[in-house]
Amino acid sequence: MFNTIIGQSAEGVNYFPRPYLDIKFWKIVESRSHLLVSAPRRIGKTSFLKNIVAQGRDGYIVKYHITESINHSNEFFKRLYKSLLEELTTKQNVWESLQGTLRQNSIKRIGTTGVELGRSDLDYFDEFKRLIDKIEIEENLLFIIDEYSETLENIIKDHGEADGRSFLQMNRELRQESHINSKIQFVYSGSIGLGNIAERISASKIINDVRNFPIPQFTSSEALELIAMVTSDDNLLFDESVKLHLNDKIKWLIPYYIQIVLDEIENILVSEAKKEVTQDTIDLAIDKALEIRNYFEHWHTRLRGALKGKAYTFAKSTLNAISKTDNGLSKNHVFDLASKDELIEDYQIILRTLEYDGYIHLEGDHYIFNSPLLRIWWERN
Repeated sequence: MFNTIIGQSAEGVNYFPRPYLDIKFWKIVESRSHLLVSAPRRIGKTSFLKNIVAQGRDGYIVKYHITESINHSNEFFKRLYKSLLEELTTKQNVWESLQGTLRQNSIKRIGTTGVELGRSDLDYFDEFKRLIDKIEIEENLLFIIDEYSETLENIIKDHGEADGRSFLQMNRELRQESHINSKIQFVYSGSIGLGNIAERISASKIINDVRNFPIPQFTSSEALELIAMVTSDDNLLFDESVKLHLNDKIKWLIPYYIQIVLDEIENILVSEAKKEVTQDTIDLAIDKALEIRNYFEHWHTRLRGALKGKAYTFAKSTLNAISKTDNGLSKNHVFDLASKDELIEDYQIILRTLEYDGYIHLEGDHYIFNSPLLRIWWERN
């Protein structure tokens, strides 16, 4: 009955378009800027980026990559290099002109599934730069790198902060060198705040040339349109005032929360053989959603993976304290928790991590949960 999408990117007819974001995105790209698409998790960054790729743009070759599993800079640039080679093989004249510039034995095979590289001993950052320098094409290259900040975090964890800074510096070099950046632009995104990671490893200046592009939560009217789109059943009775009640209960209007509640509404309607959604239906659906650990457990799992030792203890105790009150936790109270955990110098970075990841925000002088649903779940669990 309902067409809910939970935990996956929404594509094609399941994607809820926001044309004003597309217009703004391409306006910035056409100004030759590099972008950081920023927003907390579950707000729809990947869906937005995949829609940009699906739409395409005259004069642009758009390449999309998710690099979440990569933990080494050479593997990262190898992925980009291979992708660019595969694109160029479709342009016969360009491809033929490059034959004398490619490293000997660098390509093992070109088949229907793409290019198979023949050498693992190459510095693929240099090869990627060299390839871009040599190509002559009419279109602009736009490389969209999803989960870029996760790649950086992987490199830091596995190889150290110096390698993380080096990785950022190599990417900056691609953005800064005129004979390279005249042909290629980059759009980065990730579920971890890139700025927070860069600040932590004293590398904020390395990314100060990237323009921020935030993805906002839905407006109330957009949330109503999404509800209508997902529940498009001619026989369903779902009054506008009841939909507004759903918005008010969720408050932080992101697709994920809207869809998990709608999914539970559908389960209730099916089990009770009803066709009308009431305010009581919504309240019951929210209670049932809060009982499903998989809907919310990833928030804690993510926290446990991103923060260690005293940082994790402080983050958890802060969220625990915030979850126990509707009015949030004052800055002074948060400072006291940081003092207790001996984190006076670092606690602001941890708070920004919690803000970027979508747990909390500052309202006046108090930190509160973005979502009442997550607050209730956190308090209970």
